[in-house]
Amino acid sequence: MNKIFLLFLPFILNAAFIKFPFKFSTKKDQIARFIIYYDKNSFDLKLRWTLYKNGVLTVLYNYDKFPYQITLFNNSELNFFKINIASYTGFQPVLYIKVNKFSPNLVEFEMYLNKKYNKKIKIDYKGGR
Repeated sequence: MNKIFLLFLPFILNAAFIKFPFKFSTKKDQIARFIIYYDKNSFDLKLRWTLYKNGVLTVLYNYDKFPYQITLFNNSELNFFKINIASYTGFQPVLYIKVNKFSPNLVEFEMYLNKKYNKKIKIDYKGGR
């Protein structure tokens, strides 16, 4: 057990966990990388947007090594999506990602988490690359 802890110690010390709500912005095809820590597991989240035309935004994201594509609209009811962080019987932590500002060059996202899981889930933002 101690060997495993020592193996992950450098990652833990370098982690700068985000606070919610968390705002970030990306340019077209710029990847925003996150590591989500929950229940002694870590999940990778990579998010980017590829197309903004006529008020419609196409977002590609990869969560836990599985690719997804979603279309968001410049409308208050259709400008967010959710990611189920983990599936457990009885409860399911959910991460909500909302688009605040649409433009052809830059899109601003805002991230929310179920309030009851705020202290159980840690997210490390690796920035856009």
